[in-house]
Amino acid sequence: MLHALLSGCCFIFFLQSLNSSPANSHVGKGNELMRTERYKEAAEEFKQALEYDKTLDEARKNFAICEFEIREYAEARDAFERLSEGKDRTIATYYLGRLDLIEGDLDAAIARLQSVDEKSGIVDSTYFLGVAFFKKGSYEEAVKSLRHCVELNPRDFRAHQWLAKALAKLGRADEANQEFGKTRELHQYYTEGSAAIAGCRALLMEKKADEAWAECKQMLETDDVDKVTAVAMLFGKMGDQIHAVTAWHRAVSLDPDSPEINYNLAFACFQGRDIGCARHYAQIAFQLWPEFPEASILYGTILYMVADDAEAVRVLTRAHELRPDDANVRRLLADLQADSKPR
Repeated sequence: MLHALLSGCCFIFFLQSLNSSPANSHVGKGNELMRTERYKEAAEEFKQALEYDKTLDEARKNFAICEFEIREYAEARDAFERLSEGKDRTIATYYLGRLDLIEGDLDAAIARLQSVDEKSGIVDSTYFLGVAFFKKGSYEEAVKSLRHCVELNPRDFRAHQWLAKALAKLGRADEANQEFGKTRELHQYYTEGSAAIAGCRALLMEKKADEAWAECKQMLETDDVDKVTAVAMLFGKMGDQIHAVTAWHRAVSLDPDSPEINYNLAFACFQGRDIGCARHYAQIAFQLWPEFPEASILYGTILYMVADDAEAVRVLTRAHELRPDDANVRRLLADLQADSKPR
């Protein structure tokens, strides 16, 4: 009798292993693909795992995240709505808040992101909450949330960038300049933390620019302006201005009101000797934030180069007020005032 019971248990375990082993294998492959940010392929692995075993919570949660990352937003929302009633409700609430933010439902986004328990370890909830407040025009609340994000993760360049924009909107120019400076300093930590971007950087270091671009350009197919910005900054830093300009154009399309992004596109165009492009975006950056020293210097320099003397004097005078020790600005102004610059 005992032998029969044991045989029966072993048979049941054998049947379960036939079911679970392929499912777990797909989950493992999916997790590895997620770590390298290959979300489309990962989603397929999780989908196959769920076909074997519909009870795999990890597969269901990660499938929803992958759908979000590849911008299958309707499917992602449906998946997270189902997850919001179970043990993964906190992560589901976070992603539903991000979906609300993408779709422009700012009140819903704020409500959901505020409800994410800080003890959950989802630090990004404070970051996206700050972005939601910024987009709603609640700049004081944005500063509060983004400062808290910086306290939790001081190396997050994205939080410093949005904090700078919020401070600029409030007219706190000195503080905004400090945060913009930190944005540039801390960018490297974002690239180091992203496996996909780090892979592109390695290819660029090996002088394999075409391979790097083939690998990285897929990351531009996102609504995450911070990821696009990281790609643009990486290619610009490595001297590949052609691809940097393409990435900055994508970033501007996602956040057209950012003085920093418009300035970076202008600077990349300037380095690539496309003066028309550089002038256009430098002017936008200057108009968006006249207190931005780098934007006024670049725009004034371009105006000097194209002999728009009256406007150059106005902009360079502003640049001199912001950076009185800048020798190049002083020289250009002196040339203009003496009416003796070479053509």
